[in-house]
Amino acid sequence: MLFLFALIAAAFVWLLGSGLFARTGLPTRRILYADVGSTFPQRAPLISRRYRLSGKPDYVVRVKDGVAPVELKSSRSPSSGRPYEGHLFQLAAYCLLVEDVCRVSVPYGLIRYEDRSIRVDYTPSLRASLLVLLDEMRTARRDEECHINHSQPSKCRSCGFRSGCGESLI
Repeated sequence: MLFLFALIAAAFVWLLGSGLFARTGLPTRRILYADVGSTFPQRAPLISRRYRLSGKPDYVVRVKDGVAPVELKSSRSPSSGRPYEGHLFQLAAYCLLVEDVCRVSVPYGLIRYEDRSIRVDYTPSLRASLLVLLDEMRTARRDEECHINHSQPSKCRSCGFRSGCGESLI
């Protein structure tokens, strides 16, 4: 009797989680990986030794031409209709990780903002820009002094290093 109750409860939780996921407007076909509080089992980070990169996309889903990472954002989408640059390169990094670790084709990724999803094609150009950015980041880490682009006071306001930063805008 206890087993039957547990089975029914598990089915209910699964259906509830599936329904919540479906309401996000994201593809629900075959979720392969999940790193969000949900009914899906959470996974370890993806690690690429080749690119010296690791990360945990919110979801990885099977799509028609391969697989696609999905990044969920709690903010509204930019008014420009294009993702923020940081979000774009975060998603590109997940595309690179999935491509390298899983050895699969990654045609695009999705950024799901509060109000809509933006599909980002994972092009050779985006991949090349990401690799350049990763090299720049590694070079900056080796330098004794690293200057940050402080063009957005809101980013300074929420930065964990603000108290020790000599360049803070706040």
